[in-house]
This record gives sequence, C-alpha cells and structure tokens, in this order.
Amino acid sequence: MRIIASILIVLSIIFLYLLLSLSSHQLKFIDQICIIPFKDYDYKTCSSMRAIIDGKTYVIPKDFESDLASIPRIMWPIFAPQYVGFVSPAILHDYLYRCNDDINRKIADEVLYSALIENDVSKLTAFWFYIGVRLFGISHFNHGIC
Repeated sequence: MRIIASILIVLSIIFLYLLLSLSSHQLKFIDQICIIPFKDYDYKTCSSMRAIIDGKTYVIPKDFESDLASIPRIMWPIFAPQYVGFVSPAILHDYLYRCNDDINRKIADEVLYSALIENDVSKLTAFWFYIGVRLFGISHFNHGIC
C-alpha cells in the first residue's frame, strides 16, 4: 500500500511541475489544413499550412508527412487522432519536432497545448496531450530530418 501511495505522490508532483512550467504562446492558424492518407496510419498535407507563433510565421509544406496525434491505439475510442481539433495542432507539432531548429522541444510542446486550445479543444484534454508529449515525446524529437 505504501508503494502505491508513493507512486501517486511522485506522479502528482510530476503533474504539478508540468502544470506550473507550462507557458502559453500566441498562436493563430492562417490556413485550413488539407490531408490525404499516405501509408498505414500516416498522412500527407495536400497543401501548405501557415501558423503564426508568437509573431513569427511558420510554413508547413505540402507533402509533409505526419501520423497526426501519436495516440496509443488503445486510446483511440477516447481520443481519435484524426479528430478535427487535433489535426492542425498535431501536424504543427510534428513539424516543429522535425524541421525547425529555432524552437526547442519544451516550446514545441507548449505550442501544441496552445494550438489545441486555439482549435477549441478543452484545456483538460490539451493538458493531457501536453503531459503525453513531455513524458514520451523525446524519442520523436529529431531536428533537421526534413
């Protein structure tokens, strides 16, 4: 019983730290995203997408490949990766993780949170996404592989 209580305390501290360290960013999507199925559960953008993050414009190019939101399949009945509120933020996040050298991983994760909020996703769901990418996203962070 003490082990479970200790685990819950540690998890609570991690969640509290993540919540307190979360910064919001000014974000606006300029274009609607267009995607087409590519391979298995991957998609390609069929047009470019522009987003303004803290006053700077970023362009995700046509034919950019993404798996959308990297949600474990067991959770798809709750959070479907292709849900309209997740698509543009997930593609932007994938782009920032792979193609942009001037944004670090923490900022990219914060931008995901802000982008989800911008797309009318609830703050609770956006926070769960943020926690997921903070805890498990490091293996996907590979700048400069575009």
